[in-house]
Amino acid sequence: MAARALASVALSVLALPAVAAIAPPEGLAFNLRPSADEVAAFRLRASGVQVYECRALLTNPDRFAWQFVAPDVTLTDPTTGGDTAVLRSVDLWNSLTDRSSVSAVLRATQSAGTTNLPWTYMRAIPASPDGMFAGVTSIQRVNTSGGTAPPAGCAADTAGSEVRVPFTAEYYFYKPRGMA
Repeated sequence: MAARALASVALSVLALPAVAAIAPPEGLAFNLRPSADEVAAFRLRASGVQVYECRALLTNPDRFAWQFVAPDVTLTDPTTGGDTAVLRSVDLWNSLTDRSSVSAVLRATQSAGTTNLPWTYMRAIPASPDGMFAGVTSIQRVNTSGGTAPPAGCAADTAGSEVRVPFTAEYYFYKPRGMA
């Protein structure tokens, strides 16, 4: 009887559709890792620009530097051939397909080189109970390329000018185990 029940359970499990596991990124500092209670639910690839403006420093109005204004980024799901597109604005991700959104608070960073945006770990705050961002608890930005402010070109005569620095990255969105 027990063998028959076990065989029935095994056949039921085999009949379930396969769910592709998302491997978390490698090379992370300890403080960029999510808790053991979270799993990577999905990954989005980012392509866009970081917008900087030449401004006087608040601490010394005679000195100028490129200061971050906002990202202009489109994120796509590589597993669906780019079907899912998401725009990111400062710390807010909006799904263009289901209108869900999630905001985040920076928790930790890891250097990715002088010309690449740092890798980040953020605590997520979903805005609605439905959609792709529902239940997201953490977000990582990793595998960045480009995006940092120019090292020169900002002075009194260029104050107010804007530069758009291209970058790419991968964003991993985590949910509690059993919810992903």
